[in-house]
Amino acid sequence: MRLSYYAKKRITDVIISIFMLAFLALTLLPIGWMVYSSLKDSTDIAIGKVGLRRARTNILMLTPENDDQLLALSEDGSLNYYQAADLVERKHKSYKTAATSYALDPKYIWIMSANKGLIKVNRDNFKKAGQLKFKTGTIDTNKVPATYIKKIGNYLYVSMDYKRFAGVWKVDGRDMRVVDFLKNAKPQYFPHAGTIFVKDFPGVDGEVFCELREGPYLFLGATGGRLYKYDTVRDEFVAQVRVPKGHLLIRFHNYIDMWKNVNFGLFLRNSLIICGFTMVFAMILATFAAYALSRFRFPGSDLFSNAILATQMIPMIMYLIPIYIMFVKFTLLTSIPVKGTFYGIILIYSAWFLPFSIWILRGFFAAIPRELEEAALIDGCSRLRVFWHVALPLAMPGIIATGIYIFLNAWDELMFAWVLTNADTQTIPVGIRLFVGNYQNRFDLMMAAAVVATVPVVVLFFLLQRHIVRGLTAGAVKG
Repeated sequence: MRLSYYAKKRITDVIISIFMLAFLALTLLPIGWMVYSSLKDSTDIAIGKVGLRRARTNILMLTPENDDQLLALSEDGSLNYYQAADLVERKHKSYKTAATSYALDPKYIWIMSANKGLIKVNRDNFKKAGQLKFKTGTIDTNKVPATYIKKIGNYLYVSMDYKRFAGVWKVDGRDMRVVDFLKNAKPQYFPHAGTIFVKDFPGVDGEVFCELREGPYLFLGATGGRLYKYDTVRDEFVAQVRVPKGHLLIRFHNYIDMWKNVNFGLFLRNSLIICGFTMVFAMILATFAAYALSRFRFPGSDLFSNAILATQMIPMIMYLIPIYIMFVKFTLLTSIPVKGTFYGIILIYSAWFLPFSIWILRGFFAAIPRELEEAALIDGCSRLRVFWHVALPLAMPGIIATGIYIFLNAWDELMFAWVLTNADTQTIPVGIRLFVGNYQNRFDLMMAAAVVATVPVVVLFFLLQRHIVRGLTAGAVKG
């Protein structure tokens, strides 16, 4: 079968589009994986766990209800009603909490958690009746392993495990209001804090966290959300069920902790200042130098052009020690601090990116027809006005593309920023590096910081992509 030209062209276009989409997906895969990892637990990232972790569903409390029902309360904040006779589920509701503890009264279920604070739930329909978030200050709720709650009269006393934290919040249960904060009161209200009471039972898969005896039957709440009904007379299990799986632990709170645990805003501000000024200074100097090299002939112009390109043959890392020594010597001689200052690192970045920028912009200016400038000179324009009103607008796509190249390279640079900055001028690459070691290897926060660092660059690229394409293709076709 012979295909027409247009049919062949459509097939070719489809194949090319498929390959381009596959290449785009492959290119975006590292960014997508970085975003995905920023929502995971730090331990999962460290051990190489690919999937998201689910919340643990250990059954923490069992209590009888009316109409021969059983209430099972699990560690993930799920409330479960079961028919006591055969353990058939009647009702289920999950509040997706972490480090959960419970207290009960005839009307309400009180849930204390690390991530959502205190929740008040109607016991008959599982509807939320109120919620109270505590001001935890510098406490990292992701590191709270357990919480505690006790109800005395109309008041609830709640606390949590976190390093040496020993405070207790006193809450009025009627209006969900903090009445007082009792310092060092945790040993008084929760003398067994930090102790987990579990036991083994023959035939139970895992450990038993709680039990309830009703007549000849013993109900056991165990690891993994398993609920057993044991007949003590016949000495055998008569029913077994498992609560629904825990919710996926998608940690959007990593982005909040990233800003709260470390001064990431300082790193972001420093990067914007350093990269922005580097781009401006380098582009101003490169634009004038490139225009002069493309339009004027002077002794040594060719040698100067080749020397500019030759500087790029030496790796940047080779300049690190000489520049560091130069900074130290300059400060000793003049008493003017250079290392650890904004102008010091901006000067080095501008000097490094300037030669390549001049070489790129020289090609853009050379592609502009000289006849346009000659016509402007004949009309009475000075050489400066010709540059400003004729050459500069025509070369603007190339200038923007080169400026973005400078900004992106300065944004990603680590080695010089690591050596030549101090705590007040460190940039994002240095700040992200500090998440490992100085901040207890928080890989989740490091991934979140990387996502935040990538967003400005991606936004800048998409806003200016039209100019980038025009700049890259300028001068490709002559005439």
